[in-house]
Amino acid sequence: MTYDLLIKGGTIVDGTGKPRYKGNVAITDGRIAAVGDVDGDATRVIDADGQIVAPGFIDCHTHYDAQMFWDSTIDPATWHGITSIVIGNCGFALAPVRPDDKDYAVGLFSATEEVPRDVLEQTVPLNWETFPQYMDRLEKVDCGVNVLALFGHAVVRRYVMGEDSIKRAATSPEIAEMVRLAEEAMDVGAWGVTTSFSPHHIDGSGGHVPSYFAAYDETEALAMAVGRKGKRSFALNPASKREGISPEDKAMMSNLAKASGITISWNDFGASAVDWLATIEFMEEEIRQGRDVRVVARCQPAESRFTAGQISPLYSGDADWRAFCGLDRDAQIEAISQPAWRERLAKYWRNVPYLNVAIVEKVANPELKPLLGRYLTDIAAERGIDPIELMFDIALQDGMGTIFLLRGRPKDDESVAERILKSPSTLIGVSDGGAHLQTFAGADFPTYFLQHWVREKGTFTLEEGVAALTSEVAEFMGLTDRGVLEVGKAGDVVIFDADTVQPEALETEQFPGGTAIRLAKRARGVPYVIVNGKPIIDGGKRTGAVPGRLLRA
Repeated sequence: MTYDLLIKGGTIVDGTGKPRYKGNVAITDGRIAAVGDVDGDATRVIDADGQIVAPGFIDCHTHYDAQMFWDSTIDPATWHGITSIVIGNCGFALAPVRPDDKDYAVGLFSATEEVPRDVLEQTVPLNWETFPQYMDRLEKVDCGVNVLALFGHAVVRRYVMGEDSIKRAATSPEIAEMVRLAEEAMDVGAWGVTTSFSPHHIDGSGGHVPSYFAAYDETEALAMAVGRKGKRSFALNPASKREGISPEDKAMMSNLAKASGITISWNDFGASAVDWLATIEFMEEEIRQGRDVRVVARCQPAESRFTAGQISPLYSGDADWRAFCGLDRDAQIEAISQPAWRERLAKYWRNVPYLNVAIVEKVANPELKPLLGRYLTDIAAERGIDPIELMFDIALQDGMGTIFLLRGRPKDDESVAERILKSPSTLIGVSDGGAHLQTFAGADFPTYFLQHWVREKGTFTLEEGVAALTSEVAEFMGLTDRGVLEVGKAGDVVIFDADTVQPEALETEQFPGGTAIRLAKRARGVPYVIVNGKPIIDGGKRTGAVPGRLLRA
């Protein structure tokens, strides 16, 4: 028999958690045709001796919704072995949208997901209205990876209620219409519904997103619709996740899981170690009681880069800060020289999480180089001044060009992170890929996980680590034909070197049009990434192939 592709001599870690073994993997017509002791010829043979052969990694929390239309490679996800992505998270999606309300949709995505408005306007056609029309359009998009779409609560609330969506609770008929549209979306292949109650998620005007205003009955109706349609995913952002999950939010998630009978998931948060441990214990008890409440947790350090005049809008919708960020650099320099402006901005910066762990990462002024790599708090203590005033002083001396780095939760013992990641209530993820590209790059989580938590720490065996990035995510999503290397499954494969796999250093790239930069990381030790039997990374280089498919539930 002649196969399309034969991967020979590798060490197979099949995604099930079973022990690794030496063998071959054959792929024909985009599907795995044989695994193990495989004979036969092939059109293409890849020598995987000394390498790990595993299922392609699945990223269940991304925002590549817009990037798909201007970047078929889905950079930088594919460098890190990701072969399937889930879009439509946090209640944000690109459908449904009324023809006369497209500007709101652009503003919503631009504000919270930090994709420049001009890029969205130039690259995302928005030539659809309904979710079925949107899915049909996605079918035609050239893409290097597979795509699973979720249905967004924020956008359907806007679609049904218009301006009232950011003013009041929904009426019973409005809830019924939202449910009808959600069910219509799932009928054409949406994998579930997402929502957000985060006060840090904002629309184009700086106000709360529509789903923030939803009462419990509206949220429950959507979760129950997911259960009725036999789907698996209802994902939310609790309002209290930044400070630590409140009793009210715990009760909401428990009640949603009980009413719907499905998994209620939420994504990583920045609370203290004590809050984390209490929340993990809450979820584990929920699972023991038959209510499936889970977290999709970040496995790498939470890093965010900023200047004194630009930081993620997730941190605040503060009017003074927004006005300051709207100034050009010369005007910012003049403003930050004035005590009145400093006082106004200081109120904003005191609410920025983890500013107490901000590091001076890059400067343009040579006189400031002795400060590189140092915490603002340490420098401020030496000088006897407030760290925020110090940040303004440094930025002013550096012509507003200083790049600071927030390195989240360094004071928490790493054993707490181990406890989180090893919990049965935890899934590995939250890349936020496609979003926040000017402040951080999280698509490196698979290679970081394999480097740090598998190779260096030994918290997970290699078999456990691969399963966490593949089959466990596939099961969570209800994705039955991927996540393991078995005959008949899709030919999504990543080949990596267990001894060297890791993220590379941070890079800057240009958005389309060259109007803004975005951050990205490539990977080391990942020579091959294969999607539906076609290499998209071949010998460590992009092939330009676009074998990805829209996967309908």
